[in-house]
Amino acid sequence: MNKIKYLIVLLLFFVPILTRAQVVDLSHFTLDNGLEVLVGENHKAPIAKMMLFYKVGAADEAVGKSGLAHLLEHLMFRGTASVSADKFNDIMLKNGVEANAYTSRDLTVYHALSDVSRLEVVLALEADRMQNLKIDDKAFESEQKIVYQERQQRVENKPKTRFAEEVNKIFWANTPYEHPISGTLEEIETLTKNDALEFYKRYYIPSNALLVIVGDVSADDIRPIVQKYFGGIDKGVPLKRDFYFSVRDKEKSVVSKAMKDVEKPVISVSYIVPSAHENKKLAYAFYVFSSYFGESGMHYLKKHLVNTQKVVSASSGISILGRGSGEFEISVLPNENAEIDDVLLLINQTLEDGISSFTPELLEKEKKKILSWFVYIEDNPSDLAAFIGQLRAMGWRVDEIKNYASNIQNVTMDDVREALAQMLASKKMTAVLLPEKGDEND
Repeated sequence: MNKIKYLIVLLLFFVPILTRAQVVDLSHFTLDNGLEVLVGENHKAPIAKMMLFYKVGAADEAVGKSGLAHLLEHLMFRGTASVSADKFNDIMLKNGVEANAYTSRDLTVYHALSDVSRLEVVLALEADRMQNLKIDDKAFESEQKIVYQERQQRVENKPKTRFAEEVNKIFWANTPYEHPISGTLEEIETLTKNDALEFYKRYYIPSNALLVIVGDVSADDIRPIVQKYFGGIDKGVPLKRDFYFSVRDKEKSVVSKAMKDVEKPVISVSYIVPSAHENKKLAYAFYVFSSYFGESGMHYLKKHLVNTQKVVSASSGISILGRGSGEFEISVLPNENAEIDDVLLLINQTLEDGISSFTPELLEKEKKKILSWFVYIEDNPSDLAAFIGQLRAMGWRVDEIKNYASNIQNVTMDDVREALAQMLASKKMTAVLLPEKGDEND
């Protein structure tokens, strides 16, 4: 339902050259305070991408505190005891640095792209706000209002997004994924400055962070700079928590709703699937099948569902790299004249046909297609930093990241069959959003 499949997009395009065994020659080290550092070399241009991954997101928020991780992300740009918000922005501007951040269920990430000669400036500022964030009452109230307004504009005023949240809450019921990343209006209003400070002190510590730097650098260049700015930061109180969770519920359900301001019906069919932390081999298999079925080029859904004239568009995607169980989703925009029940039957039949028609020859063809798309990863520091950082932050070993391509190549038909069998036996949710019909007498 128009969910952001940010990670799937990454995986779709970030595969190394087929003849290479590794994604990239990575360097990895850890400071005494627990800060992990990944360095990827790319000397084709004098630029560097810095990404600082904090292993905390909306899934870590206490009940009644939704939106707190996102609010803290905003507050991180409001300055420290030594660098005000205006000064921070001025330094970034004068040094030609492009900086931003985002919050997800599992992570909060701060990133900057700069000339390599300005990387030390970026690292100095990032280390400063890891330990010296200053939140005054005025700054807190201002950002709280901004986050509240964002929620209104991006969710409350968009019925499709609101419905997607309702479906998400049901699909991920009783798990850390059930509440929205942006928070609810009611809970955003009740957040306090103390909430933000406690969240910051607990999670924004070196031992809960991963620093990724990719570009015209080497580990020998980076290590002394990172040690200089981050090495003296206290590691904080070690976090004791279960980072991963699994969904064991196998209930099948249907959610249907009519809403105002919805012009055309939208359908999604979602399944719980094993995530990478549960079974990496099956996760790779899911990725290859999903790419074939509804993601890459002239995919199966486009050929066999859209061409029925009952469907305007259709696609599928997977999310397998979070701390929760994975999800496989089929999204469909029906023709306005089509009967919804007919389309639902057609979706199920198309999935069955797609599974039964997936041959060893198609498997090899899809793997080659995926691997060929990965050829540009080392030429784009931003893409590479996002890719390796996401995997490492989600618990992948460095050698597993390096050998990602080999594992794609090693996917077998038996792997695909086992993965799909588990999917079909798992929890399934069908969601239908319809236009609200007006009064015929109007």
